[in-house]
Amino acid sequence: MVVIGMVDLLTPVRVVPQLRATDRDDLMRTLAQHLAADSGVSEEALVAAVMATKDLPPLMLRGGVSLLHTFVEGLARPIAVFARLRHPMDFGVAGCATDIVALLASPAAKTGDHLRALACMARRLRRSDVLAHVRATKCRELMYLALTSDEWCVPGADSPSSTRGLSKVCGYRI
Repeated sequence: MVVIGMVDLLTPVRVVPQLRATDRDDLMRTLAQHLAADSGVSEEALVAAVMATKDLPPLMLRGGVSLLHTFVEGLARPIAVFARLRHPMDFGVAGCATDIVALLASPAAKTGDHLRALACMARRLRRSDVLAHVRATKCRELMYLALTSDEWCVPGADSPSSTRGLSKVCGYRI
């Protein structure tokens, strides 16, 4: 069985600290364009695959987090893009506007890897300390670290003030 971690899915380039989107279609197109940058698949193919799923409900986690996902022919492995929205967006769940969204794209032939990647993302994004750090910074590198590792975290701490030494990464404290 293949073990999938957030570091396997994300790159710093695919972390968007403040994404502007006018509606859900604009959001999905923009996320697909960010995925295309280093995916090995054309932007047109990614946009088409993502837009084909636009009417499906996202996997909603607590606290304004939505996971979108799709299958894309030609991908070698699952990849993801992560964004904090500049303005929260309604995804159709009463009383729960989304401000954090991730899009997972996986090879069509690797459904097991797709499910493992979704589970990995859901586990990471349900952690309140991770979400607090992601919401507290505008720095792409700090967001990437919060999403992919625990090196920023003081054990037992559950607030953005629990960072140790990360101000050097972006030049300011979160």
